[in-house]
Amino acid sequence: MRWKILTAVVLALALGLTGLAQRKICLYFDQTGPGDLSFNDMALLGAQLAAQEFGLEVVHTTASSPIEFLSDLSMLAESKEYLIIIGVGFLLFDALPEAARLYPNQKFGFVDGPNFDLPNMIGLLFKEQEGGALAGVVAALTAIAYGDTAIGAVAGMEIPPVWRYEAGYRFGAHWAVDWYKKLTGKDASIRVLVTYVGRFDDPAGGKVASEALLRAGARNILGIAGATHLGVFDAAEEAGRAAGLLSGPPFGYGADAAQEYIKPGFILGSARKRVDVAVYEAVKWALGKAPGYNLVLGIDKEGTGFSTKEDILTFIDLAVKAGYPLAGTPAEVRDKIFAARDSVPPFVWQGLAEFETLLRAGKIALPQADTADQIAAVRRRYP
Repeated sequence: MRWKILTAVVLALALGLTGLAQRKICLYFDQTGPGDLSFNDMALLGAQLAAQEFGLEVVHTTASSPIEFLSDLSMLAESKEYLIIIGVGFLLFDALPEAARLYPNQKFGFVDGPNFDLPNMIGLLFKEQEGGALAGVVAALTAIAYGDTAIGAVAGMEIPPVWRYEAGYRFGAHWAVDWYKKLTGKDASIRVLVTYVGRFDDPAGGKVASEALLRAGARNILGIAGATHLGVFDAAEEAGRAAGLLSGPPFGYGADAAQEYIKPGFILGSARKRVDVAVYEAVKWALGKAPGYNLVLGIDKEGTGFSTKEDILTFIDLAVKAGYPLAGTPAEVRDKIFAARDSVPPFVWQGLAEFETLLRAGKIALPQADTADQIAAVRRRYP
């Protein structure tokens, strides 16, 4: 308790020293802004939590075109209004460090990118392969339980953060098949079908891609495409309703946030990526005097994982506060989500628990997928 009080006092003093001119947090989104119920909204949530705790104001803006990235960031820095400017999205990979070099007295943060060894930038990186792998284990074991031979994923753009999700998902699925064979002595086989839509703001395109995956026999589909993968949830629910079902399969799987509340009963879980925690930590860094560094969040720091029941309840509550139109009362939504989880065989959750235990203990080495060559190798090894 004394440590928490001391930390709060230090941060408050640091905030006072920044002066009245820098009491704002700026989130700069690359092409897609808030409203995706996933990556971008998690960044905004983290900024809002930091603003509330430290007495700051949140401002956000969305780029109109990649051509404008550097000029927009320069304009924001020149205003000298912001404690920190946080670029949200890998597409800022070139422009953000250039802006940081041009304005060394302005602090920057980069969600999904490194700090480029710049003293005025914090890089906010994630081990997305961990969340992807956990989702792959659940999706594959659920598919096996219902006699399916394929699982799917709808991805956004071909960039490293998404590749890491995909690599983990493929690895987790193949691990699950081997684990199931050892557990039961029965044979099993799972193909992993991944479709890249090319955008993070195209729910209609995500739905079309999901419908194609469903026709190919993949009734468990991970969304790793921001707002685009809202179409995954629509497709899963519509296919289930058409079959006269009140819950899956088919099942969608969310990413970043715990998204089960969006289509309760038809979203079995979510690959966790706590962008909110990263943004909050970036603001804390900006209030101090430490030089820039790379903050890497993984399962060891609860920055990645598979959505827990506590996560689900938290995000139902956040959805209510945000005015999201839930499909029933919060209690009804919660019960539908938990009933769907209870409906799948216990060995699904047994496999997840064993994999997570091994992962936390450092006994599982997940594949790297930071380059096009690396993800191509993963696709060949874990088809």
